[in-house]
Amino acid sequence: MPDTTRIKAAALAALVALTCAACGSTTTVSASSIAPVSVDCGLQAPGPSSVDAGFGEIDGFTVSEICPADVDPKFATEQFDSLAAGLVSQNGNPILRVIAGQLNSPSGHDFILTHLRKLSGQAGPSGGVPSEVEEFGGHAARHFNIPLVTDGYLYADGPTVVVAYVAAGAPPATVEDALTEILNDVG
Repeated sequence: MPDTTRIKAAALAALVALTCAACGSTTTVSASSIAPVSVDCGLQAPGPSSVDAGFGEIDGFTVSEICPADVDPKFATEQFDSLAAGLVSQNGNPILRVIAGQLNSPSGHDFILTHLRKLSGQAGPSGGVPSEVEEFGGHAARHFNIPLVTDGYLYADGPTVVVAYVAAGAPPATVEDALTEILNDVG
């Protein structure tokens, strides 16, 4: 998308969010499911895949298509057969920035461990990123935390991976609800 189109889309999204907030609505739904990444993001998408379902309708949340680089600019896209990214929000407040992908190799677990090591490089002199496994609707995801930088979750099931970054100030219960829905749809 050209920059002016992105600005117009962001302005429209903000207007819709403000309009919805003004009417007192507490429930939002996605306008449509997110398609595979388009050439507007500088990537060629091979077509629909199982990861696209993770960004469909999520009850109580709005999901907006974004480019994978908007989630994590260092993401190596050539490793994927399919890739989708979205911004999950509720009542106009960002909750998660998420990438879901289908690797062209069978080991999503190796991918998330490598990604966790790369994140450790952002942790400064300590070089470590605390992480622990948490359950979301029967799906095990690894929570990571880089103090004063970011936190999020890494999930793998065979060649399917999900990387989710938590928006600053997002309520933990809301993050859990959104991530559970995404993992149920993808996993």
